[in-house]
Amino acid sequence: MEILVVVAIIAFLAAIVVAALSTAQKKGQDASIKTQLDSLRSQAEIYAVVGSYNNLFTGNNTWASADSATQAILTGINKVTTVHTAGSSGNAWAAQAQLKTDTTQYMCVDSLAEAKLSTTAMAAGSTVCP
Repeated sequence: MEILVVVAIIAFLAAIVVAALSTAQKKGQDASIKTQLDSLRSQAEIYAVVGSYNNLFTGNNTWASADSATQAILTGINKVTTVHTAGSSGNAWAAQAQLKTDTTQYMCVDSLAEAKLSTTAMAAGSTVCP
């Protein structure tokens, strides 16, 4: 009987630890998304040194770029969350990715130096954070 009580206590404690680790993992993924979006903002400014954000994102509205450094950042974000959108034009750009801890939250960065959380999903091709 005592062994069953000990096993039950261990199982209860293991369930608590697993739940805590899952939450910590999602928070880590959110931090990764935010950091990579910040890197994307820096890379976009480097890309525009030639004078334009045109085709920063392929076709100006996809989650892809002909610029290899930008594409590497987009690929990194895509490994963490597949819910994202981006847009660029000659003088503006924006990119948004869904967070993991709260899937109603999106982190968005744009050419206006905005970096903000929102519950509104950005439309493909948009160049301003919602």
